[in-house]
Amino acid sequence: MMTITYHNIPVDITPNEERPFQYQLFENEHDGQYYKISSDGKELYINEDLAYLKGDMPIEWREPAIAKLLILLRAKEYPDGP
Repeated sequence: MMTITYHNIPVDITPNEERPFQYQLFENEHDGQYYKISSDGKELYINEDLAYLKGDMPIEWREPAIAKLLILLRAKEYPDGP
């Protein structure tokens, strides 16, 4: 199983609220790719299509957290820029 972890990535929840998030990217033969996003003890698991798998993360945190995940994935895929 391959795992990539990003720690303390700042995410703007609202214009006045920023939280540190942890991102883990998992890949294995059985489950394919999936992601764990967490902050303040709340978790969100999504699959490679960004579909909800499980978790207790507040709904208002999900969209900005997933948007940041997409930025991290793009940077991983194109480390020298697009």
